[in-house]
Amino acid sequence: MSEHPPTDREYQQKLEVKLLQVLHHGPATFHCLVMKAEGAYPTDVALAIQGLEMKGAIVKCAHELWRATGSESVLVATESVENQLEPDDSYFPEPHPLDFDWRFSGKTLDFLYQQLKGDSLSDVAILGAPTLFKFLRDRALNAHLFDRNDQITGYLTRAGYQSVTCCDLFRFVGKKQFASVVADPPWYLDYYRAFIEAARGLLVPNGKLFLSVLPRLTRPSAESDQSEILCFANERGFDLICAERSALRYLSPPFEKEALKSENLTISSWRSGDLYTFSLSDRTVPEHRIDQLEEDELWHTWSIGRTVVKVKWDGSHGHEAFEVRSVGRNSEMRYRSVSRRSPLRSEINIWTSRNIALRTSRPDVVSEALQLVSEGYGSKAASVALAQAEQLESAQARRLEEFLDALINESTI
Repeated sequence: MSEHPPTDREYQQKLEVKLLQVLHHGPATFHCLVMKAEGAYPTDVALAIQGLEMKGAIVKCAHELWRATGSESVLVATESVENQLEPDDSYFPEPHPLDFDWRFSGKTLDFLYQQLKGDSLSDVAILGAPTLFKFLRDRALNAHLFDRNDQITGYLTRAGYQSVTCCDLFRFVGKKQFASVVADPPWYLDYYRAFIEAARGLLVPNGKLFLSVLPRLTRPSAESDQSEILCFANERGFDLICAERSALRYLSPPFEKEALKSENLTISSWRSGDLYTFSLSDRTVPEHRIDQLEEDELWHTWSIGRTVVKVKWDGSHGHEAFEVRSVGRNSEMRYRSVSRRSPLRSEINIWTSRNIALRTSRPDVVSEALQLVSEGYGSKAASVALAQAEQLESAQARRLEEFLDALINESTI
């Protein structure tokens, strides 16, 4: 494993090499290049295409196709789109970026079901993949969901799915009772450690762990991260059975679509994940302490229609003038990133599932206003009530009403 993660320039060179390999087999659309770029974000693919074009390595031809310079191939590289297999997840709250909520495509749900159904009498634990849990339970598999999203676990419980545990896997101690675990953690090392350790606590000896792993071009550190994941899994008693590249496909959540739209890119359901299958050995491993994430406790959640709104609030009440503004240099309400690495992420204290991301001076006022809206108040009634309770000036009350109007209107789209 490299001690030094690659630079952005080295990453771009790797991505350019990958795109040229794809184009070696024939012309391809932008969508096809993204689908075959081993996890690279579409904006990174667009930059790599621009770099290759400036070098004269590729050219754009008819029908929105790209081809390698000098290539005589007329075959077109294609990638099927699974629109007809997209499951209906409208009964769930919308995915939110703070939950790292990307959901499996219909084809992937069926693929995982086929992997698991051969031993239908054995229980399977599902970590962080609620749509897969529902898919398996609806097909009579003995699945149990472990997930920290109380909105989703609450919905499933109310709908009659009893094998549901709402929990934070960073604080989790499981009982060894499952023959299989399917884990779909957020693609960051701290989450991988927590999910792998939770799987170790849930699996019986020789049980199988099916783990979603970020592809090698997801970000500059992805190859190093893959090595770290394999090393940690081995240290915790897991032996790798196989690794299947791009075996898992994900639907594009609304927040990702909006982020790409702000970059003038319209592309959906492009993301894939590698599937690593492990077997849990019976060798003794030392105790391991999982570092806990504290910041998550500060975010409070409301629903407006299907739209999920989160506010970062420590519970204190301020006295500053109420204001709400965009983050970054532009005045756009939409956030252009879905990455945890974005430097602007720490400025956000209002964030929606449609990727509206803002900064407010009074998260207490916003939280109280969203509570009133959730109880049936309109934007004007809520702003009037808060203006009186918090002694807001008329201009501040109007700004609050405009902000609530924007959220309510957004939820109807």
